[in-house]
Amino acid sequence: MYQAKFSAGLWCYGRCMDRFATGGYGPAVSLKEMINRARQTRGISGIEVHYPDHFQDINKLKNLLKDSQLHTSCVNVNLFTPPQFKHGAFTNRDNKIRREAIDLTKRTVEGAKQLNSPSINIWLGQDGFDYPFQIDYYKNWELMIQAIEEVAKEDSEIMIGIEYKLKEPRTHLTIGTVGKALLIIKEIGLENVGVVIDFGHALLAKENPAESLCLVLREKKLVNIHFNDAYGDWDDDMIPGVIHPWETVEYLYYLIHSDYQGW
Repeated sequence: MYQAKFSAGLWCYGRCMDRFATGGYGPAVSLKEMINRARQTRGISGIEVHYPDHFQDINKLKNLLKDSQLHTSCVNVNLFTPPQFKHGAFTNRDNKIRREAIDLTKRTVEGAKQLNSPSINIWLGQDGFDYPFQIDYYKNWELMIQAIEEVAKEDSEIMIGIEYKLKEPRTHLTIGTVGKALLIIKEIGLENVGVVIDFGHALLAKENPAESLCLVLREKKLVNIHFNDAYGDWDDDMIPGVIHPWETVEYLYYLIHSDYQGW
């Protein structure tokens, strides 16, 4: 019988900020309290964390996870909120800033290794464009490939997941669809580079999530899944199945029959 492994993003147990409530919708929550809340969530056996946000004291983090008996399912690299990446991280034309983004991601790989995480997740929310003639598309793609390839070669045992999203915060993200995600990993051609599918991101890209899932499964490139729901016009991050119940069931059908063993 298929046994799914569920984890949750540690940020879900914090104060939940957005662009209208930048201070959050509640008081600050300590790392210990967030992990304790995750531990008490029924059905959760793992958590996703952010580098460097949750790595201020790596030994403390490791001990808290050990005490909670929670596994680290993935380490996400924060390339989207630091202000220096406002004009891009992996595709930034300032070589110093671009190098900072690549090195930060390589340290994320090391952080994942220390936490026995199978993968890292790269979501390049600032890499893209807003206006015509804003960027050189040829150069943008080359810089993206070079950066991901360098990160992937840091440790072949850690899977590098590329999470695609159509828009936000840029109006057009460079890796915006499942097709672009598959194209870039095919060009890179490394075994440890694959795709992270966010159910709501697939809807945002006007994709059928189950079809996108099958395309990635067909290439044996599924690294991780972010499971949620949305109306399809924005990244709503709602409870799975509340808006698209049939699409959710179809998605789960193909996931189960693929014998996916990840989180």
